[in-house]
Amino acid sequence: MDVLKLASSIEGAATGSDYLDYAIQRLFGLKKPIPAYTSSLDAAMLLVPEPWSIHRLAHGHNGQGRLAGWAVELYRPDEVMIDASASARAVTAPLAICAAALRALAISGAAAPALAREAG
Repeated sequence: MDVLKLASSIEGAATGSDYLDYAIQRLFGLKKPIPAYTSSLDAAMLLVPEPWSIHRLAHGHNGQGRLAGWAVELYRPDEVMIDASASARAVTAPLAICAAALRALAISGAAAPALAREAG
């Protein structure tokens, strides 16, 4: 599956799932056990490529006192302006981080170094 299509699928998911975790892991070569990228903040952070970092992670609201999903923006510290080109909104924080991290990978054309470190 294309990285950007997978990011969009993750953004639209109602919850994290083994299927999405497997689809993410296939991008980088399978290893077992497959991390719970879409349901664990720690595992989702493994997808954020170097030198990208989280600029903003916010729990949104609907303007009527109810929480409504999560938004995340990633940035590269070496950029002068934060353009939030790698951003996502999703039902849970791990889903939002996964989608934004995959967009960052597509923008930078890089492999996920944290995944390489985990495998090694």
